[in-house]
Amino acid sequence: RRAEKLFEKEMFDLGDDGKLNSAEFKLLLDELDLVASQKDSDTVFATLGAVDGDGIAPEEFRERVRNSSIITDMYQSSFKNVGTTVVFSFGVAFLIFLFKGTESGVDFLTAYFVEDSLSVDNLFVFLALFKYFKVPPALQSYCLNVGIYGAVVLRALFIFAGLAAVQAFKPLLLAFAAFLIFASFKTLSANDDDEDEDEEEDGAPAGPIMSLLGRLPTTPSFDGDKLFAQNVTKPGEWSATPLLLCIIAVELSDILFAVDSIPAVFAVT
Repeated sequence: RRAEKLFEKEMFDLGDDGKLNSAEFKLLLDELDLVASQKDSDTVFATLGAVDGDGIAPEEFRERVRNSSIITDMYQSSFKNVGTTVVFSFGVAFLIFLFKGTESGVDFLTAYFVEDSLSVDNLFVFLALFKYFKVPPALQSYCLNVGIYGAVVLRALFIFAGLAAVQAFKPLLLAFAAFLIFASFKTLSANDDDEDEDEEEDGAPAGPIMSLLGRLPTTPSFDGDKLFAQNVTKPGEWSATPLLLCIIAVELSDILFAVDSIPAVFAVT
């Protein structure tokens, strides 16, 4: 859609023939903040059904993208990953039913569906973070995986700490319930001005996270999948790359979501 808007408003030069060629396609990717080498750009351009010397008319661009294997491969990979995760989760549920009994099995499935439901908005947050940090598509999967692995460890600490606290002081569940009611009220009572302010941030992480990230010395650009690199603006000094900042933001954002989802699971189980 962004590409089509550029074409419609004539904000992108298509040359004399009015068609998008391989070199212009690379410039278009750069304009859309999609980092790709010339080789990768040429490969994608060829996937769209274009050949050397044969450009793509602007009005054909959307149809070419939709009919190419790019979208199909992306959906197939996504469905495969989701299917594998769901099958594994239900396999664990079956083992719990088998060895721990019906009650424990139902508790697991209840917690699974509650956590799964509360995780939907996480996806939009992660996409907003990728946009804000301008993470290249090739690095988004790596960034998300590393961030989630770290978040799993931190969530495990939260869960076991919460279990220990609840077992030591049962009324703590009432405090969890009060927090969930408060969080629900804040969400329902949010006005349009708050939403407009959020949109203006254009996917920026929450204030505390931005404050933390602002203290880290960083490089001005990505350096492949490296988390640290030599800072070109400060020779001899190693700094965090934007990729590391995005991973930290993903992990900390997930922890912020865990603050309400983990008490919710405690409450229903």
